[in-house]
Amino acid sequence: MANVEVGFHIDGDVWEPEQITRVEECGYDILTTGEHIVFFRPILDVVTVLAHAAAVTKRIKLLPSTLILPLRHPTIVAKELTSLDQLSKGRLIASIGIGGDYPREFHACGIPIKQRGRRANEALEIIRQYWTGETFSYDGKIFQLEDVDMSPMPVQKNGPPIWVCGRSDAAMKRAVKHGDGWQPYMYTAEQFRESVARISELASETGRVLPAEFAYTSFMYVSMHDDIQEARNRAIEQLTYRFNLPFEKIVDKYCAYGPAGKIIDELGQYVAAGANRLIVGLVMPEAERVDYLEKFATDILPALQQMTTNS
Repeated sequence: MANVEVGFHIDGDVWEPEQITRVEECGYDILTTGEHIVFFRPILDVVTVLAHAAAVTKRIKLLPSTLILPLRHPTIVAKELTSLDQLSKGRLIASIGIGGDYPREFHACGIPIKQRGRRANEALEIIRQYWTGETFSYDGKIFQLEDVDMSPMPVQKNGPPIWVCGRSDAAMKRAVKHGDGWQPYMYTAEQFRESVARISELASETGRVLPAEFAYTSFMYVSMHDDIQEARNRAIEQLTYRFNLPFEKIVDKYCAYGPAGKIIDELGQYVAAGANRLIVGLVMPEAERVDYLEKFATDILPALQQMTTNS
């Protein structure tokens, strides 16, 4: 049995140092930020934002949610993640995904979108090799390396934990083969329960015994307001902008909204389904960020962190 860890998502926007520090002071376990390289709205580079966060925090874990692995060469990724782990003194968790929802950014980066799964699989093998500290060569279908090594090493032995993000069966297989955790996005609690069982099945098939600390992580948007309809309306407005989608059609599936008790119950369903980490993206006005993150920390966060899971 372990207590649930809760992350706070800042979504690639510009946050002032004192705002990021306040996330840590309020008791959240993880700080996360998103990534797109070419996108329909402003969004910052995930590595840069986490380096900024590392400089103004001391305790909180740092998580890219999620780094789009195929868009970068694995040697560069290994160096960037190592540097973040060094700068944060071992607080980095590396969440990676293959992307594909926005094909134009693959074109902008000169990466064939149909290669993204293979590129990610080879990249994960290469990154793990760099983190052994040994000289190695690699002969893949995408990447070829000869007599390479890297220093310094990450602070964390064998490198930061790697969480694989994705909803597909391929993502779950990637998490079992290469990862220390799995993180879906836009997922219901029932889907989460089914996928936890699927990951256990895949691990048995491959002969891997998943460690007790293997992360089953749920990301959920949250809109706080005592008036349920008002909370729902605010979620629709902000998330429609963030995703460029008519969110009124899916808000009930992918956002917890309303008063604190209702939100705690809905997020608790993911814990009951097997989640041992929860990442929360708050729907909030930019000018009231600190008020909202403090309100969540007072009214909801303690209840979530007191939940336990067998995962």
